[in-house]
Amino acid sequence: MNEFMVHATFRQQDRQEILARVPQERERIKILMQQGIVEALYIAADSSGVWIVMRGESQDQMQKSLESLPLHPYMEIVITPLSKM
Repeated sequence: MNEFMVHATFRQQDRQEILARVPQERERIKILMQQGIVEALYIAADSSGVWIVMRGESQDQMQKSLESLPLHPYMEIVITPLSKM
């Protein structure tokens, strides 16, 4: 399994739509954590974005998992493969 760091920022003009979908987002993240796909999630103090540590076979698999998130349409995403030191 490979690890990836996902940095996602939110378009602030969509704030009301984003807030309305937060409960569904939490539920989906919980499922991805139970499946071992999401290891950790960190939210920026100003709620402008998140960092997600994910595990999977490929960057394509990570992209598909991210597309399952209710907030995906409001995200600008950068996926970076990680390596252990």
